[in-house]
Amino acid sequence: MIITAQKLLCTHKHGPPLDRGAIVINRGSILAAGHADAILKKYPGHSIVRLANVALMPGLINSHTHLELPPLLDTIRSRTFSQWVLNLIKAKQKLDSSDYSITTQRNIRSLIMQGTTTVGEICTHDASPAFLKQSGLRAVIYKEIIVMDPLQDITSRLASFLSRPSSLIRYGLSPHTPYTVSEHALHEIKTFSRQKGIPLSMHVAESRDELRMLQRKKSGLSELYRMAGWSIDWAPSGSSSFEYLHRIGLLSPLLLAVHAVHITDKDIAAIKRSGVSIAHCPRSNSEINAGKMPLKKLLYAGIPVGLGTDSLASSPSLNMWDEMRYAHKVHCRDGITPQDIFMVATIGGARALGLSADVGSIEPGQRADLIAVSLPEKDSGDIYSDLLRETKSCIMTMVNGKVLHKQRN
Repeated sequence: MIITAQKLLCTHKHGPPLDRGAIVINRGSILAAGHADAILKKYPGHSIVRLANVALMPGLINSHTHLELPPLLDTIRSRTFSQWVLNLIKAKQKLDSSDYSITTQRNIRSLIMQGTTTVGEICTHDASPAFLKQSGLRAVIYKEIIVMDPLQDITSRLASFLSRPSSLIRYGLSPHTPYTVSEHALHEIKTFSRQKGIPLSMHVAESRDELRMLQRKKSGLSELYRMAGWSIDWAPSGSSSFEYLHRIGLLSPLLLAVHAVHITDKDIAAIKRSGVSIAHCPRSNSEINAGKMPLKKLLYAGIPVGLGTDSLASSPSLNMWDEMRYAHKVHCRDGITPQDIFMVATIGGARALGLSADVGSIEPGQRADLIAVSLPEKDSGDIYSDLLRETKSCIMTMVNGKVLHKQRN
């Protein structure tokens, strides 16, 4: 198959957009990409799909989601992060397995229609793996772990979850946070992860309360410990979350650290040195009063950063276009450009999830995870800026060469 479009974006990691571009797809992979005239001449005899008035680009990569959670934000919103956590726990006590299943299916449909082709999913209630496998989306699914009892063994119950990978689905573990997984359990997870090459995803340095708890200062999270029946003596200690995890030995290229808001230059150096990747969730950070992540510093340091929507308990939507727009609004004064945001939402997410050999850009050898979006009505001369301003959904979503969504004329 050859797909032609008026614009072709992200043909290289920072390549310029091409006018009248084309992509050759063979058995789910990109065979070639370039100017349409040259491609059509070089590859005669292929079926041709001509997409009018669209830009063709890599699929969006949502590097951090909780697809099982329903839209709880308006119900549990709070002025403080710690109170938001407590409100979420109370709200989830009213939900059951059917709520999680129905929500997961609805959320997956919205992702596909809006142009997300890959997700980094946190599985808490065992609903998302089956539905993601059915959907045709690409995913890294991390099983969430919350355990503070220092005597509790955890790895024995993880083998079955990790033993079912497929061509589109990879599995990993998600130790929830530094303050909801004991140091003993983190050592177990570290050893298990490194022995078997299991990817990890963890909420790290998300809030001031987390930092205060680590530094043995008064923290709103002490109420969480009381509610859960945990001893405050089990709480972690360190100058920062990343210093604590470094001391344990958890920092490695296998770790995707989510949020990374409250970090120092010393933390950034440790992140860079250890090969850790970051998932940036700017709307969630704003809604739960977590703070602003230093995106420019992380990108300048060469650290892989992906973009994530987080959940509907902390963000108003799972729409990556909304997330991209907000990310640019928050970081544009720091010199972050619309093209930077596109890169974070595509190749950045692929690197963060350990999938950049397969997806994230349009190049020969990559899998055909593509989307087509309508060209903007207003042309300012910067296609990335124009798309950020106008795009809400997509015309076509393709994963592994298979069309999952195509808008009817």
